[in-house]
Amino acid sequence: MCKAPALPFVRSSIIAPAKVPVREALDRYGITPRKRFGQNFLHDPAVARKIVAGSGAGPGVRVLEIGPGLGALTQPLLETGARVTAVEVDRRIAAFLTDTFAGRDGLTLRHGDILEVAWEELVSPGTVLVANLPYSITGPVLSRLIDHAGLFARATVMVQREVAQRLCAGAGGKEIGAPAVLLRLLYDVERRFDVGKGAFLPAPEVASSVLGLERREGAVLAPGLRDAVNLAYRNRRKMLRKTLGGAVAPEAAIAGALEELGQPVTARPEDLEPAEWPRLLEKAHGRPA
Repeated sequence: MCKAPALPFVRSSIIAPAKVPVREALDRYGITPRKRFGQNFLHDPAVARKIVAGSGAGPGVRVLEIGPGLGALTQPLLETGARVTAVEVDRRIAAFLTDTFAGRDGLTLRHGDILEVAWEELVSPGTVLVANLPYSITGPVLSRLIDHAGLFARATVMVQREVAQRLCAGAGGKEIGAPAVLLRLLYDVERRFDVGKGAFLPAPEVASSVLGLERREGAVLAPGLRDAVNLAYRNRRKMLRKTLGGAVAPEAAIAGALEELGQPVTARPEDLEPAEWPRLLEKAHGRPA
């Protein structure tokens, strides 16, 4: 399920900036935003507080923040009473955060690459994830949200607007892909609002969207489902019965399962809604839907 209501567009704010403005902080610590880290620093407190307000953070809630940057989200997260583990890859920024939040209860700061640390060592089941994701690691982080779905109650992430559109796309179009299918089998996904370029320094070339992911209670990926979805979308121009035939089940079984779902035997991956994928495999394997 993916909710995509008519979206508000949050532009730059007239609310007073943080105690140490972004430009001053960058100059003081000799920080030049690095493209390889995808560093576009959120500096609009109105956007930050709106993200935090919808994140589920609150007193005693465990939060994993990926890429805290200069603390635009960290500060309001701590103000909710949440216990925040923030992982920052840039040593210069980690030093800034250490100085800025020195002695602050509720914050654990880790310097390291979120893609190289074991998430099970960072968080425990029921954790809330909050992140202004660098565009360069959006895909790998979403993949880990699939891998480690059992650890998270919900997630609030800011991503490139086009990525949000793909994750919320429905069947019958070219936008939907394997990540959208797998995420939406595990989470209810809601595209909450768009964020203008002016909310960041330096301004990115594209607009952003904030997504909310709510864990679907008890949802798991059936054995082989992820491999089947990935295989199908790697060959998205081919008919499913041809791509999955032999690899997942006999071609005739795939064709019969498609017909039982009300799909033509010529169906391709984007013709299926996410919820139809488990049923397709169950029917193709001769199990009840």
